[in-house]
Amino acid sequence: MTSIDSRGFPGAAAAAGTLALVASCLLSGCRAMAAAPARADAGPGPGWRLKWSDEFDGTALDTNVWQRCKAGVSDWNRHMSARPDLVVVRDGHVAIRGVKNDGADKDRHPWITGGIQNRHGPAVSHMAYGKVLVRARFQDHQKGAWPALWMCGAYPDAKGRRWPWNGEIDIVERLNGDAFVHQTVHTGWTYRKKRSKEPVNSATAPIVNGDWNVYGLEIAPDALIWSVNGKETFRYPKTDCGDPDQWPFGSPFFFLLDMQLGGKWVGKVDTGTLPVEMQIDYIRIFEKTP
Repeated sequence: MTSIDSRGFPGAAAAAGTLALVASCLLSGCRAMAAAPARADAGPGPGWRLKWSDEFDGTALDTNVWQRCKAGVSDWNRHMSARPDLVVVRDGHVAIRGVKNDGADKDRHPWITGGIQNRHGPAVSHMAYGKVLVRARFQDHQKGAWPALWMCGAYPDAKGRRWPWNGEIDIVERLNGDAFVHQTVHTGWTYRKKRSKEPVNSATAPIVNGDWNVYGLEIAPDALIWSVNGKETFRYPKTDCGDPDQWPFGSPFFFLLDMQLGGKWVGKVDTGTLPVEMQIDYIRIFEKTP
């Protein structure tokens, strides 16, 4: 059995025992997966084929695909750090962490966090139409933690505008130790024009708390469709309102996988619950079969 750390997640060292080895892939032709707890898994369903994936089964992040998120002024990135121990590939997954700041990097923040994005990765790792599945788990003890798996438009919209006009899709955001996640879309229509109820742009969905879940998002020509463990949980439709700002989708989106601590939405951080991490087993992009 994999050694368990004080926060309930497997440690780096593994002893003999009971980890399940995933013996086959989702689709014919997919490469073999690394050993990982197999309690929650979900395929894309019929009519899909694998386009691209990162199984995180090496010993280091693929820097041809992923870049570290840089510190900024928004709640989601204000504590970002490039410190190596905040993004670690181990045991067939990537762990993205938030820790107390020990001052080694001269950062003035009381805590620091890690995050990765593939904005400058190869085009095949971006998604326009298709389906993405991300298998991840979040710890359930933390206070003030805000792990997120999300997407942003890779290019400006037809009028040359970037966020929020070119779109943001939050595949999943989890606050504190909640046993549910948030699934949201932000656009110029919802955020700037304040039309977030025409149609409703956000929902929540239950998860298996503290364990692996598979979070899915399909971008179809007429709807965004979220799922958890293979079950549809939310749908945001394209409408006939006549305003193109309601639907800035169909062009490539890149992915962000990150941890944040604190902020107006998630609330105050209890440093006694740090360190904290989320683990990502894989990210897989599928396209419709011809």
